[in-house]
Parts: sequence; C-alpha cells; structure tokens
Amino acid sequence: MLDLGNDIEDKPEVSRLVLARPTKSLGRHLQMVGRVLRPALHIGKTDALILDHSGAVFDHGFPDDEIVWTLSTDRRVENPAHASRGMQHVPGLSICPECSAVRLEGRPCSNCGWHSVATPAIVKVADGELGEVDRRRQVAKRGYSDTERRRVHRQLISIAETRGYKRGWAAHKFREKFGEWPPFGAVDPLEPSPEVLAWVRSRQIAFAKSRPPQ
Repeated sequence: MLDLGNDIEDKPEVSRLVLARPTKSLGRHLQMVGRVLRPALHIGKTDALILDHSGAVFDHGFPDDEIVWTLSTDRRVENPAHASRGMQHVPGLSICPECSAVRLEGRPCSNCGWHSVATPAIVKVADGELGEVDRRRQVAKRGYSDTERRRVHRQLISIAETRGYKRGWAAHKFREKFGEWPPFGAVDPLEPSPEVLAWVRSRQIAFAKSRPPQ
C-alpha cells in the first residue's frame, strides 16, 4: 500500500489503493487514484483495485471518465460525464448488490455481470382439467369409457388404502369427478397414475382454500 500522506515517491508498481478520507477537490481525487493507475507491465502489473470507503466516486465519478482540464484560475477542473449522471436519461451510480462494486443504474455490473431482473407478474390460475379446444374456442367435454372410469375408481381405491382412508372416500371422489356414484361394485386397487394423483391433490388444495382461516 502507498500512504499518500507521507510517501509521494513515484511507485508505479502499486496496484491497490484504499480511499479512507473524502475530498471535495476533483484534482486531488484524481491525483490519489492516479497513483495505482500507472502502467508497470515490466513487473507484471495488469490491473488496479480501488477500495473507496469515502464515497468519493459518487462525488467525482469514475477514474476513467473524460476530464476537462483548464489552466484558468477562474475555472475548476470538471468531469462533465459525472455531472450529467442521474439527470434525464443518463444513468446514475449505484452499488451492485452482488459484489458491492460501483455500477451504472439500469446496466449490468461491469465487475460481476449482475443485472436487475423484473419481478414476474402473478399469474392467476384456476382448478380444472385440460380439454380439447375447437375452432369456436369452446372446450369439448371429454367422454370417459366404462373401462377408463373403472380404472380411475381402482386407482382411487389404491390411494384410499395407501393413506388409510375408508373405501367410501374413493366413492365420493369418483362422484366428484364423474357426477355419479361408481356402479362397479367391489374392484381391486390399481397403482394410481400421475394424472389421478394430480387431480386428487388439486381437490385437496381447493378444499383447503375453501375453509375459513382459523
């Protein structure tokens, strides 16, 4: 590290700088950050790191901004790029929430690539079943054969036995799905398909939502 308060010797090999004190002078600020921006390729220096604990970058801008220098005693050195930041359509400076580097608002972080992502809109969903839509944009009711209805009944029986429900639960669910009681009498259980499991789960969710909060 280079102590700018005591050591003013030219040391181009320095590549790390901690800004621990603020300054209102742009010239002084550029002098400080310039200590680590000097090239020294002959010793393998390829980059520089500035840790700005004083917030000087928000007052004076980035070290690589184009500066308007002047020899007039009536004018101060200016950073027009930084002066315009945050005005109209020019992005201001912000802190990257991922790596804490200073970045331009609305743009990806030049250090880690982080960028803000819009919060996805909430999509309203309704319980139901997929159906075939005709050219009139109407959903045709699906017809179930006796074989398909019997298979659903057997799968509901299997779910009831696995969960410790009475077989009457399977009959009620069958009626809820098809609008009538199962006419098949005693049937053997059948391993439930993902579709039947998903339908039962949707009915449980709908029932839980219909109950008043406790």
